[in-house]
Amino acid sequence: MRSVLLAAAVAMSLPAFAQADGRAEVRARCQADVKANCGLVMSRDKALACLIENAGKLSGACKSALEKASCDAKAPDSLKAAFACPG
Repeated sequence: MRSVLLAAAVAMSLPAFAQADGRAEVRARCQADVKANCGLVMSRDKALACLIENAGKLSGACKSALEKASCDAKAPDSLKAAFACPG
């Protein structure tokens, strides 16, 4: 049950602005980071805030996915401030 809730929290951790493939990429690349740094998070806003707060501790793969997500024009300002768009 706990792993199902964790997977749901990770799935919700990417803001709604992202495309389906972007959500899948962040979910795949950041699942372990959410688990290690955030514990059980039940909302995407809290999961994103936790990832931003722990930006210095995140894996390279997770950071890369979040940087890519920050390129979206509809990305929250907090994500854009924490993770620079590589483009």
